[in-house]
This record gives sequence, structure tokens and C-alpha cells, in this order.
Amino acid sequence: MTTSSSFPAAADIAAIRQRLNRFSCLTTPPALSDAEATQVRADLGRFNEWSDYQTLGICASTLAEGQQALQAFLMALGVSVNLDLPAREGAVYLKFNTLKGAWYLDDYSGLSRGVLVTFHTSDPEVAEVSGTYGPFPFDLFIEHKEL
Repeated sequence: MTTSSSFPAAADIAAIRQRLNRFSCLTTPPALSDAEATQVRADLGRFNEWSDYQTLGICASTLAEGQQALQAFLMALGVSVNLDLPAREGAVYLKFNTLKGAWYLDDYSGLSRGVLVTFHTSDPEVAEVSGTYGPFPFDLFIEHKEL
């Protein structure tokens, strides 16, 4: 969460929202160039700094794919957790709340794939950070450990 001396300019938040909103309403995340992926990681990192907590929603073809993406995104968000998820066959929906450390896992029959990140903030100075962004590629943070 931000402190009063480190509030971002409204224009900075708006610029990041505009860049991240290009993913909205996609069924699957687009292929990103290295430069695009670097920018997305930086943008998510800034919103992570300015938010109170995050919720991740992952639609994956397999539990292994979803769990690997979840662990990579959580590590990038600075959250360390060891989830012991029950075995499940087929496509899955996996949700994780960083505030509560709570998770939800279910079968998934939809066509969407990727990682959605919802940023939550109660601070009116950065209220525009709040929102859901993505879907992002599963491997966005696989080789990149920090936001």
C-alpha cells in the first residue's frame, strides 16, 4: 500500500490502466514480445505496490499448468505459499486471494485461458488501481521472479 508521500500521479495510473486494458475481453492472452512482456510485468508491479491485496483467477487446461502459473504470479507479487491442491483431471479454474491466503479450485468447461489479476485498494488516492486485468500468459513470470 502506498504512503501519502508516494502516491502516483493520476496520469500514471491512467496510462497503466490503458496498457493493461488491451487484454480485457480476450479469450486467451496474446503472444507478447520481450519488450511487451517487460512492460506488462512493470505495470503489474506498480499496481501491486499501490494496491492493498490481489485476487488471481486462472483458467487452465490442466491443474499443473494452473498451479505453475499461480506460483509464479504469487512469487512475483511477493507472496510465498505452498498449496497442497487435490488432484483434478481436465481444465480447471483456480482462484487465490492474497489477503486471506484462501484458494478455490473447480472444474472448468469454458474456452478462456490465462491469468486474471484483480487489484483491490481502499485508498481513495489510488482508487483507479482497483480492477481486473488480463488474461495474461501463464508464463509471464515463469523466468522472472519479481514485479
